[in-house]
Amino acid sequence: MVGVLIGIVILAIVVYAGVLVYQSRIRKQVGALSTKKASMVEIPLADELNLVGQLSLTGQSLEQFQQLQEDYQDITENRFKRIDQELEQLLSDSRGVNLVQLKQRLTKISLLVSQTDELVQSVQAKLASLQEVDKQHREAVRELEKKYQDLRKTLLAKNFSFGPSIDGLEERLGQLEGNFDTFTRLTQEGDHERAADVLSQLQDDTTNLEDLIAAIPPLFKDLTVVYPDQIKELKGGYQQLAAEQYQFGDQDVPAMIHEIEEHIKDNLNTLTDLRPEDAKVVNERIATQIDQIYELMQTEMDAKEPVEKNLDQVAKFIAHAQNQSHSLLNELDRLSQNYTLDHQELETARELNEQLRNIDGTYQRDVQDLSSKTATFSQVLANQEQQEKELKQIEEQQSDILKSVAGLADEERQARDTLQQFDFNLHSLRRQVENLNLPGIPQAYLDYFFVVRDEVAQLATDMDQPQIDMERITKQLLIIQTDLDTLQEKTDDLIDSSQLAEQLLQYANRYQTSHDNVAAASRKASDLFENKYQYAQALETIATVLDEVEPGSYKRLEDAYYQRKGTSKPKRRAEN
Repeated sequence: MVGVLIGIVILAIVVYAGVLVYQSRIRKQVGALSTKKASMVEIPLADELNLVGQLSLTGQSLEQFQQLQEDYQDITENRFKRIDQELEQLLSDSRGVNLVQLKQRLTKISLLVSQTDELVQSVQAKLASLQEVDKQHREAVRELEKKYQDLRKTLLAKNFSFGPSIDGLEERLGQLEGNFDTFTRLTQEGDHERAADVLSQLQDDTTNLEDLIAAIPPLFKDLTVVYPDQIKELKGGYQQLAAEQYQFGDQDVPAMIHEIEEHIKDNLNTLTDLRPEDAKVVNERIATQIDQIYELMQTEMDAKEPVEKNLDQVAKFIAHAQNQSHSLLNELDRLSQNYTLDHQELETARELNEQLRNIDGTYQRDVQDLSSKTATFSQVLANQEQQEKELKQIEEQQSDILKSVAGLADEERQARDTLQQFDFNLHSLRRQVENLNLPGIPQAYLDYFFVVRDEVAQLATDMDQPQIDMERITKQLLIIQTDLDTLQEKTDDLIDSSQLAEQLLQYANRYQTSHDNVAAASRKASDLFENKYQYAQALETIATVLDEVEPGSYKRLEDAYYQRKGTSKPKRRAEN
């Protein structure tokens, strides 16, 4: 029971202490809100209202000022009093224990103080804004007034530099001055909202006028001084060149100059309409056209000297190429009687000759035009440069053709010598085989021998034709040489196999009575040798059995054979 009482007492003490802490906190917050309210009171809104009131505001600015006066009145007569009352009541209530009610009242008064502070700050800022706008507008009045005076002086003092644009510029300036008067009046009356709208447009229009005044004089100068001087120079230059019989091809220089003059007139109208950006584009086009005429004249003057200098050189070049062409055609015609020209050499040479005739035709026309003073030097120079280029190519092609056919006679002589050697080689191989006195020749060897013999015969026939195709002959020579080399290998194989087979068969006689396998192998090898003419197989058959009976005997006999023959032992080849 005593413990319960002690607990209750402790709880009561804790609750009481909590209440005291919360009440203290409430009083501190009341103090803070009071301090914040006092700082708001210290803001000199009344003085600022008096200053703004002296500005003689009208229109929307006056309406705004009147609303600020009402806000100020609400702050001083209502909000401040309510804040004082609420804070006093909250301070009184903080001595009680109704914590929920204290919290609600604290929240309410905090919101009121915050809203009032925002309103005070807003009123102060708007009053400052009205003063600043008034100050800016009055400064703008002074600046614009001076600017328009300067612009007026510029137009008066330099009206000659604006040409047909002067009337439009003065009209624009007059409109600006009228709008400026309206802005000045609104500023003096204090209607700053409307004055601000007028000022914005006025500043844009003033900037545009300043841009026009800066842009037009150089454009007008180009149209009235620079370009006319250049046109005068172009006309004089053209007349002088025309008197010296210069030609300009299909370019009508007087018409081009007249077109520029018309563009100048039209562009002066563009300046009258105060459109300098468009005028600038046309001026750039006019400058380009003038440069093109200058370049056209300069090109013709520059071309005259090299044209006259090149005449003899090109004539000699053409004559040399024509002589080369004549010699080439004669040589090809002669060679075509005896040889087939497989690469259209004659057709190509004729095409080159036709190309030379065209070049010479162009050259002769240019010479005639130069003589009659109707030539356009730049075109003649272009023709000469193209002619030199084509003539170099023609001579290179002529040289290539000559090189390709120059060795035909030598090739023929070499081919005939080679054919004779082929025929000799065939007969030599045939005699070698016949001298063996073999019982027969393998059919595969005979077939290959006859193929090579027919190839040599065909080559001889082709070489005896009235018109020889040396390209085909060369290909045949390569094929026959390869086939002859193969036939030589086959012949060597036939000789070696047959000779060794005979020797081994004779050597095997000593073992026939004592070794049945040698006797059987000898009979088989003899049949292959005498009846089937398979000498390599006969050699293989008897060599195998001899090595079984007398190891190393075959190699010994074979080495002795090649030593007597005086050649190195070839790799074993199967007989075809």
